[in-house]
Amino acid sequence: MKQWSKLAEQNNSKLWMQISHAGRQTPGEMNMEPLAPSSVALDLKAPGKKFGKPKQMTEEDIQDVINRFVFVAKVARDTGFSGIQIHSAHGYLMSEFLSPDVNKRNDQWGGSVENRSRALVEIIRRTRNEVGDDYPISVKMNSSDFQKGGFSPEDSIRVAEILSNER
Repeated sequence: MKQWSKLAEQNNSKLWMQISHAGRQTPGEMNMEPLAPSSVALDLKAPGKKFGKPKQMTEEDIQDVINRFVFVAKVARDTGFSGIQIHSAHGYLMSEFLSPDVNKRNDQWGGSVENRSRALVEIIRRTRNEVGDDYPISVKMNSSDFQKGGFSPEDSIRVAEILSNER
């Protein structure tokens, strides 16, 4: 990875690592019981695609995923990537937390938009503590998930406000 980032950045280009977790969109061939904020199955009938029934994450699962995002961010920094992007869009795990249609939790990780964004905020905070103030962290986020009862444009504005208050 060091060679890759060095080669990619040799002409003043910047190479950022995108960090993601597929959540309930993990292909069934890999895992028929993928982790998700809640046990809400993916309603997708695509030819040749098979998805398992998601397992609601425990507190320990959530902390483990947060720690893994932070670990990968440190690897990105240590191997010469110019920054990271946390993938919180397209129905992947971090966007599943944001969606009230998918995240049915009634604890600190669900309910209000502030709670639904908590995992993302924790990843950013802990990553910032590990990589320093001068290392860029970005977030890829949808403006809406276009699902009735899902992540709305108003939610996306509020999450953007919450994230902009992080260092």
